[in-house]
Amino acid sequence: MSKLSRRQFLKAACVAGTSALVVGCTDMTTKLIPYVTAPEDIVPGEATWYATTCRECPAGCGLLAKNRDGHIIKVEGNPAHPVNTGKVCPRGQASVQGIYNPDRYPQPFTRNSRNKLTRASWKDAEQILVQKLIQLKQANKKGRIVFLTGLVTGSRKELIGRWSSALGGEHLMYEPIAYEVLRKANQVVFAKPLIPTYRIDQADFLLSFGANFLEYWISNVQFTRQFAQFHEPKPGGVKNIFVYVGPRLSMTAANADHWLGVPAGTESLVAQALLGMAAKHARTGPGQEITPDLLQTHTGVSPERLRFIANELSKAKNPLILSEGATFQDPNAFQTAVAANMLQSNSPSRTTIDWGDPVSLSDVLYAAQMKELTDRMASGEIDVLAIDSANPIFHLPASWGFEKALQRVPLIVSFSSYPDETSSFAHIIMPTHTFLESWGNYSPRSSVNGVLQPVMGPMFATRSLEDILLSTGKQFSGNEAFPEKDAYDLVRKFWSKGGKGQAAADTDTLWEEYVQRGGVWTTSKDESSGAQAAAAGRGAAEFRFSALPEMPAEGSLKTCAFITYPTTQFFDGRMANRPFLEEMPDPMTMVPWEGWLEASPRTAELLGVKQGDMLTVQSSNGTLDGPVYIYPGLVDYAVAMPFGRGHSDSFGRYVADDKIGNPLRLISSQTDAAGGLVWSIAPVSLKKKGGFIGLARADGSGYQHQRRLARDISLNEFRNSTGEKPDIVMPLPEGWREDVDFYPKHHHGDYRWGMAVDLDRCIGCQACVVACYAENNVGIVGKENFLKGREMSWIHIERYFEQDQPLVRFLPVLCQHCDEAPCESVCPVFAPNHSEEGINNQVYNRCLGTRFCNQNCPWKVRRFNWFTFHHDKPLNWQLNPDVTVREKGVMEKCSFCIQRISDARTKAISEHRLIRDLEFQPACAQTCPADVLVFGNLKDPNSRVSQLIRQARTYQLLGGLNTKPAVFYLKKIIHQV
Repeated sequence: MSKLSRRQFLKAACVAGTSALVVGCTDMTTKLIPYVTAPEDIVPGEATWYATTCRECPAGCGLLAKNRDGHIIKVEGNPAHPVNTGKVCPRGQASVQGIYNPDRYPQPFTRNSRNKLTRASWKDAEQILVQKLIQLKQANKKGRIVFLTGLVTGSRKELIGRWSSALGGEHLMYEPIAYEVLRKANQVVFAKPLIPTYRIDQADFLLSFGANFLEYWISNVQFTRQFAQFHEPKPGGVKNIFVYVGPRLSMTAANADHWLGVPAGTESLVAQALLGMAAKHARTGPGQEITPDLLQTHTGVSPERLRFIANELSKAKNPLILSEGATFQDPNAFQTAVAANMLQSNSPSRTTIDWGDPVSLSDVLYAAQMKELTDRMASGEIDVLAIDSANPIFHLPASWGFEKALQRVPLIVSFSSYPDETSSFAHIIMPTHTFLESWGNYSPRSSVNGVLQPVMGPMFATRSLEDILLSTGKQFSGNEAFPEKDAYDLVRKFWSKGGKGQAAADTDTLWEEYVQRGGVWTTSKDESSGAQAAAAGRGAAEFRFSALPEMPAEGSLKTCAFITYPTTQFFDGRMANRPFLEEMPDPMTMVPWEGWLEASPRTAELLGVKQGDMLTVQSSNGTLDGPVYIYPGLVDYAVAMPFGRGHSDSFGRYVADDKIGNPLRLISSQTDAAGGLVWSIAPVSLKKKGGFIGLARADGSGYQHQRRLARDISLNEFRNSTGEKPDIVMPLPEGWREDVDFYPKHHHGDYRWGMAVDLDRCIGCQACVVACYAENNVGIVGKENFLKGREMSWIHIERYFEQDQPLVRFLPVLCQHCDEAPCESVCPVFAPNHSEEGINNQVYNRCLGTRFCNQNCPWKVRRFNWFTFHHDKPLNWQLNPDVTVREKGVMEKCSFCIQRISDARTKAISEHRLIRDLEFQPACAQTCPADVLVFGNLKDPNSRVSQLIRQARTYQLLGGLNTKPAVFYLKKIIHQV
């Protein structure tokens, strides 16, 4: 054997060591490509960004996926996308864990004669499916094949329809949160059975009847961006008012200027009373008008409060009245939605609702139609059920018997990427790519068409749904019916036909722009002008509200209501298998890793239960047990439970700690007047079961105890504070005073990094928390360690309850990067040290784990690794290679994303300039939908952060300790209603 030269050896080592990781998004992804002949878009050690569209929920936000050395490690919002304009919610930040989920189906499975799933090849799985489909096609059995999917649009919807039609079948689109009530109410009042595009940023008064638009409602990131603009102070010190009506203080309600906590089912009475005060007399069935005094009797809302709201509503030029359009909290949601629409139709506004740009959710099934499908399955009318992106066993009422009906279907084919309750009954499992591995397009609303492209190669032996349908379609209908080569060819041809009205003069150029930008969007043709006034009055004039609801007797639990609600972290439960989201505390209860039953302090007292005691809830349809969480933000004589938890073990390893069941065990088998599920139930019986479950909590205390941590300022004080200087001490040499400072002043070069945190914009969504986990390789500790106070989050959101409205303050807390940091002076090995740019660095390989620094930190933002927290393979592929993975015995904390600072500095030096303001942002600031966090150079007087902290409402958290924090807080502006 001839000797290898040094060059030949290094060349061979390079190929062997890196070829397995090269899975970029060019045509070369079909084979392994060594770096010696690397694709053009992969440079070792440098990130490549790809535009795509998020499909974790129907909102369809634009994403930029960061591909490093052939695999994706992070996603950010696409600044060019009109839905989210560069921002992402916690679910979007956790989407990468979908690719690397260790419980994914790695390949096809088929069920054998012993009813056990066994591994199969793609060829065998397709052969079994095609043989059955050909038999049905030859027998001419039409209508016996159903393809059930989540919401799809564009090329995928067209292909599924073509595939189903070729077999005489039908395509049904099902979403658990389908807003049937909202669509039906819009048909009654506006003669439009669809969901329009709402423009909160165009409103000057906002009234919400249970619509939690900051958490999950239709498009929460888009609405958060709009709400931040709506609620920010305007020139002249004007601030728009937001009023929320509902039985539970949700995260959205916590950001309202006033929360009207009314009993579940009485929200419509508030809307009817406002209609009556607007001289539009809404009457109940017997003809009784809802007067202010009658309203107070049934809801507790004072006539003075009602008159104030009615007055503000009448003064507004562009009011927006929203209703949840579902029965999660309100069993009379249809009446509430109709009344809210009547109020909206009275307004002169033509800019807050865009009927010319309907939301694609308008096209999904009503729940009543899913009940019809269940009955057809139970009666043996369905021979083949193909399911993609739907989990009806989990999302439909147990009383419907969908699970039992499913077992009467001869062939069930699941295209799910992950195990779930429904796929566990499938005869064939043909796992598909996640959306981050797929070609496609998606339109969340009429004017927006987003692109999906594979941001890395397939992680497992999965295929795209389009490739599966094209391959099987060719086998039972021939190439003429399915001429496309693959998923890419399908999407490309769909675009070349002039989709979304694009000209075909230069399709290659258009296609490249389309993919690079992440999609194409047009200006909607606004049809709202005259639509409200013209439609209102026809169906609305004939509508009659039902009789007044029965009210619970004082001190009685016999008519308690059960309400449930989707959450900002799990949506409808489809993302409960992501450890980032399980570790994320609920924004209002601050509980991770567990489900719970909320009860007000008064209700808990009547039941004789304390925090963590087990409680049994029983309805006419089922029974559910869960630990009690005493929540001051819930009306009396009600219990509330988050929706999205309660999965079975089939959903994966990350739901194992969830001891509470699925709330759909309790809900009625009947549908409401709009054809939707009746999620809220009354009455239910409540009984203390015995037993205790310790709930992990991220809040040390629910109250500030007069410590003035999360501060506020009244609107009048804010108006009169113009020109006043803030009470702060700058972490710069000019902030040093010989008479009070012990340590010498620090010298800073060109930069002194700092951050401004605007509490008036913070909604508490915790997107920043999840983004920090993803960017900085923060360890997932699990429930047991969380109970022991060993959480590792570098930034956390404190939630404090107040006695006066608004009832909640949110406070993001992270390392303050003090100029006289108490952690630096106490460490015996100088692991914490002060950099020339003002950052409090933590040198991991110096740290001995004495934890002196943590004891000396007043903000308690330093985290100690009690163990080496491992990432279940292949979740370790998501780790950021620019950030050290810490091990047992090491202290860690916020670094202001020092790796991003270094990248920006390197680029600036190579271009012979300084880092520009806002040229980069830490992960928390970049993802924040409300622009709460602003990072920049305090030495630049023109930087955005320097301008913000000049406001009179600026303060430093625990600033009296004279540590000179570089994180500045802007007080929340309270508009007292």
